[in-house]
Amino acid sequence: MRKYLIPIATVILVVSAILIFSNTARYELAKRMNMISAGSYAFSESYDLPYSEASVIKAIEKFKEKNPKYKVPEVSISSNNSFILEDSRSENGLWFVAYLYDSNENKILNIAIRGNETNSTLEFASINNGLRIGNWKDINRDFSYDENQQLKNRFEESYLNPIKKLLENN
Repeated sequence: MRKYLIPIATVILVVSAILIFSNTARYELAKRMNMISAGSYAFSESYDLPYSEASVIKAIEKFKEKNPKYKVPEVSISSNNSFILEDSRSENGLWFVAYLYDSNENKILNIAIRGNETNSTLEFASINNGLRIGNWKDINRDFSYDENQQLKNRFEESYLNPIKKLLENN
């Protein structure tokens, strides 16, 4: 019986470690797998919405009108020139790119919307630290597992869920 005690304890320890670290391990594995993904928003967090692209864009505009604190203030690349970061269609025309401001954390959130007349995908793509452009970090790539989860949860609670409510009420 004693000769089985150490192998059984080892198996229990290994299984416990896998269960404890599984979310982090899966997250790290997914990050590495996304390195070979193609597309503009390979690492972004995707949210499928049963609404037209036009409706989602209008809901985001309405959300920012109702909540001016989420409008991005003037930004800069250098200290000499400042400008407004406009929501607009991407150069290739496939995505509508929008920006939201987290005034509590002084961060700009980059989202992209793509869809048709019945369904859309909203991509939570990246975050810029501060109002000086050039400090972008990609969701699902540049953050630890825990920090990434916190950022996505905050995005869903503060931005996505209110936008969904606006879509439901139209």
